[in-house]
Amino acid sequence: MNRKISSSSGKSSGQSFVELAIVLPILLFLLISFVEVGAVIYNYLSLMDLVRESARFASERDPEVLAGDMSAYPLSACGDNALHYYLDTACVVIDTNSNQAITLDPTRDDLTISIFTIAGNVVHDRKPNDGDGVWSLYADNWTKNCDGSLNSLTPFFPQVVGNDWVAIPAGPGTPAYGPGTTVPGGPEDKGIVLVEIYYCHEQLLNLPLISDLLPNPVPLHAFAVMPVPMAAPTPTPLP
Repeated sequence: MNRKISSSSGKSSGQSFVELAIVLPILLFLLISFVEVGAVIYNYLSLMDLVRESARFASERDPEVLAGDMSAYPLSACGDNALHYYLDTACVVIDTNSNQAITLDPTRDDLTISIFTIAGNVVHDRKPNDGDGVWSLYADNWTKNCDGSLNSLTPFFPQVVGNDWVAIPAGPGTPAYGPGTTVPGGPEDKGIVLVEIYYCHEQLLNLPLISDLLPNPVPLHAFAVMPVPMAAPTPTPLP
């Protein structure tokens, strides 16, 4: 009798080990996947907080105060008392005293700023007036993929910004936003600032199975739009 019980117990224990060996890799894969996806979501939310703060800073200041913004970026501008509109807006994100969550990589990440002056629901000006209307913190990295290959030279304008701020293109092949673009809805005369962050998120573990499902690095794009009263069109004085 004891021999039968012992034999049955051994079979049950062996079956449990087999089941554990089958289930454990799946559980580990799910756990690691949750960690990787959680890290992506955390960084994206951090970027959203940063880009909102940056756009809020820009919305309260005069975009005509440039003070060398078209030159190479001087890190000292984050600490001086002068207002460099584009540079100081970027400092909200890259200054380690105010941001310890995300560090932008100058070789592949980027922060961009565009200022729009809209009169009669038509974009009359897009600053900076440097051709594409996009101020770039790190040498136009926004035009590239995370691996350095060219992505697009056309400024990225997310549709979810909405009709209250900018026009939405009708479809592929439509021109980039700039002077003459119709802006339906909202106040007819306004100024807006668009701040965008392009960030390449490195996976924590970079395991083969997860990398097959999730690219490494993961390209993240966060943006914020704010009104800029000082960029609104100024009425022409009557003689």
